[in-house]
Amino acid sequence: MQRSLGKMSVYHLFDWRNCANDTIQHTVAAFLNLGEAIATRWIQTPKGVMLLQMVPDNPESGAVYIFDRQRENWYMLSFEECEDRFSSDKFDLAFSEYKLFSYVEQPGLLLAQMQPAHA
Repeated sequence: MQRSLGKMSVYHLFDWRNCANDTIQHTVAAFLNLGEAIATRWIQTPKGVMLLQMVPDNPESGAVYIFDRQRENWYMLSFEECEDRFSSDKFDLAFSEYKLFSYVEQPGLLLAQMQPAHA
């Protein structure tokens, strides 16, 4: 079945163990601070957090990130028809169509879909 945003890819970004914070709010704030961004969507479970991160005042600058709370790793989701030009509406569509909640609930599923890092 062809999905509206094309193939989804998963990329490992950071091992966050050395950046551990006392709360998930502090962890997310530190991550957002790296890109001077805001989270326009924040979905959280005991095992994971998914963010739609955007540049302030640019509604089509979004990118989707997942934090695996158990492994303390950040991942980025990429969609071939969208790359990092996500809007809130595209995120809502992808969240439903690609069943993204399953990755927040069970971040270990990301490991099977990970792509090699770009050189």
